[in-house]
Amino acid sequence: MATEIETGEEQPKRNKLLGVIIICGVLAGLIGGCAVLMSVCTGPSDEEKAEERRKGFHCLSSLDGNHRDVAQRVKDRLKDPDSFEVIETRIAPVDANGNHSLIMEYRARNSFGGMTIGTAMASVENDGCDATILSYE
Repeated sequence: MATEIETGEEQPKRNKLLGVIIICGVLAGLIGGCAVLMSVCTGPSDEEKAEERRKGFHCLSSLDGNHRDVAQRVKDRLKDPDSFEVIETRIAPVDANGNHSLIMEYRARNSFGGMTIGTAMASVENDGCDATILSYE
């Protein structure tokens, strides 16, 4: 039975092939990473920004989704302002007058120490995000 004896040239060829495969993988990862980074760094397009403004999201906090001025005004009216907690804030797309309707649902402690749920409704200007409270429930 004849066996082939490795001449020692096979090992360097395998090492070169393995090196090429590793380099190709690293380059593919770098190119993919750059593509993802470019899409993140370029930010939203002008159309996306216009849509965000139309929906009113530019007037809400990017941290918690609240309208800071409306939340502060509600908090200032409470018997126990430290118990104030926003449950949800909803904002409607801009209307023909350039305003958004906003509804904020919140929880706070009442005079008897019990937690109650309330609602504040406001009108928010699209341009300056200034709010006018329409009602408290």
